[in-house]
Amino acid sequence: MKTICTTLVLLFGTVTISFAQKGYDDIVKQFASKPQAEHVQVSSFALKLARVFVPREEAEFMKGIQSVNVLSLDECDHEVKEAFRKEALTLSENGLELLAEVTDNQDHVRIFADIHNNKIRNFILVSVGEDPCLIQIKGFIDLAYMDKLVSDNTKNLK
Repeated sequence: MKTICTTLVLLFGTVTISFAQKGYDDIVKQFASKPQAEHVQVSSFALKLARVFVPREEAEFMKGIQSVNVLSLDECDHEVKEAFRKEALTLSENGLELLAEVTDNQDHVRIFADIHNNKIRNFILVSVGEDPCLIQIKGFIDLAYMDKLVSDNTKNLK
């Protein structure tokens, strides 16, 4: 009897904790329906069509992307922005690696990635500054190509 009670208590605790942890998909669903919120989801089919119109080198990068989600709250009321900031800062990282965290005046940006076998499966950028937004890129992006892309686009910043 004790074993059954203990098992039920542990099971209940596990289920409660798993429901309490919000993910990035959950925050997109929660805030996409708010007035003035802009939510764009680009599917793999649309990305395949877009590859036709970009240079070859960028098309190679896009080949690994399965979907892109963009949630922008810059036109929303102050209350919605504050609620997003609160939720975004308390999100659990659930297997994601924090790549960068930048705070500059009113802006606060966090960049996360789920990296396995030198491939980025999930790339998330969360900005909780003046114009809050969340960008999520899912796919299998080669880490070496991502490094090259970053270095090519930051040459002039040094």
